[in-house]
Amino acid sequence: MRFILTSGALVLTLFVAACEHPAAAETEVEAAPYALGDGGVMIVRPDLAARLVTARAETSSVAAELVGFGRLGFAPGASYTVRVPFSGYVDQVFVAAGADVTHGTRLATLRSSDLARLRAQSRSLSATIAAQRDTAERLTRLIEQGAASPRELVEVQGQLTANEAELAGIREALAAVHTGASGTDLIELRASGPGEVLARTIEPGERVAPEDAEAAFTIGDPTQLVLYAQFPERDAPLLQTGARCSFTASALGGAPFEGTVTRVMHRVDRTTRTTEIACDPTAFDERFRPEMSARVEVQAAGNGAAIVVPRAAVLLRRDDRIVIVRNGDGTLERRTVHTGSVLGDDVIVDGVSAGEEVVIEGAVLLDGEFDQLI
Repeated sequence: MRFILTSGALVLTLFVAACEHPAAAETEVEAAPYALGDGGVMIVRPDLAARLVTARAETSSVAAELVGFGRLGFAPGASYTVRVPFSGYVDQVFVAAGADVTHGTRLATLRSSDLARLRAQSRSLSATIAAQRDTAERLTRLIEQGAASPRELVEVQGQLTANEAELAGIREALAAVHTGASGTDLIELRASGPGEVLARTIEPGERVAPEDAEAAFTIGDPTQLVLYAQFPERDAPLLQTGARCSFTASALGGAPFEGTVTRVMHRVDRTTRTTEIACDPTAFDERFRPEMSARVEVQAAGNGAAIVVPRAAVLLRRDDRIVIVRNGDGTLERRTVHTGSVLGDDVIVDGVSAGEEVVIEGAVLLDGEFDQLI
């Protein structure tokens, strides 16, 4: 048996079905992500507020991080040079660069006609002085007997004094190079202290002289190196001994090395307009080499505690610097601040209190939303 529904019956059936199943509730309209609150603050929808990345403003005793450039060099007293004392020719060389020496180690021998002449003069003067002393004693006795003139004694004593002074000068010159009047033209160069031979500039057969531009030997302790760095004169008032310093050397891969400022030069170079400091590394690294160039940072202490925030929190808005502050009730505030020195990843600011939270991710987008709301 078949049932046939007329159009009227179909309409009635659909009407009954509609009554039995009421229409679904209208879809709720999603709340706006941002809204303007009293006092110009921004109200953020809770789900978005939970995603905000912020950081707390903190206090710092550092006033600035100063940047300078310099080189590694020997600490005071950690190196010395050995120069030839007289003109002459190199006879033998006993050590090479890299050799370890102790006090008195023979470095080289020289043959010098100047040395031979001094030694000959020393011996000649010694003989002359001995004869003049005998003469002075004999004249003294003759004067007592009335057989000689006091004038003769005065003349001999004057010559004796002059010769004694000349002999003393020669002996001092010989003693300064650790040699004496005996011998001929041969002189030895010896190390005056322990260390490593860092450089040798002489070779056997070479003519050398005291006025040569380079010393014959440079000897030092390679473990006693200090970074000498120059800073612009504007930083001079902020540099202090005892301050923390760190430096990086491109030759060593850029890894930072910590240290302490042990000396500050209280003068400015008139040519470069810079002042120099010495940064003493906390620990020695075997890769350190004299004359390595380096970049150094020095932390300058301030008179009081400064407020710092991450650099990412500070935005440039026209001629102003701003930060987005999250208040205790969760609202956001756009605040103008004044910035100071950059301290690594942080920057000193005036206009934020310690403990306040500033947005460090997405602050640019939030700044644009403020513009749309106002």
